[in-house]
Amino acid sequence: MKRYSSASIANAFLNRAFAEKKTISPMKIQKLLYIAHGYSLVERDEPLLDEVSEAWKFGPVLNSLYHQCKYFRRHGVNRYLLEIDQDSMERRPSPIPEDEYVGDIVDFVWETYGNELPMNLSAWTHEKGGPWDTVTDGGSNILLHMEVPNALIRDYFKERMYDK
Repeated sequence: MKRYSSASIANAFLNRAFAEKKTISPMKIQKLLYIAHGYSLVERDEPLLDEVSEAWKFGPVLNSLYHQCKYFRRHGVNRYLLEIDQDSMERRPSPIPEDEYVGDIVDFVWETYGNELPMNLSAWTHEKGGPWDTVTDGGSNILLHMEVPNALIRDYFKERMYDK
């Protein structure tokens, strides 16, 4: 399966949010992508994203997504995320994947978690025994660019996938 940029998958979620006239915060986008990535690891044993989750103070974070969304702060992301077109060298919205499987994951995650408050999703990603908790020793050992291994994410989601 092709791996996608966090901006492309984020734009798929933003597309859903904009269609429903909902605001989506940078934190919520982070958590929805983490969940979608976890589901892909269980369903296909393959990563959805082309970058690794890092263990930051406030949970698992996709570094490039953080830097694209940080200026929106709590007001919500109000436009599609951009990338540089390699041919024209112009900035353009990252394309939303046309892959049916990716669309199904985004739809499922949005329908299941899209109405959750960002803080609830964040608390869930900090759950004791979860990947972030394991890697950071309960949040007491956070190092710069500390990776949250896909194997930990997959195993965690495999155990809890249908418990929501």
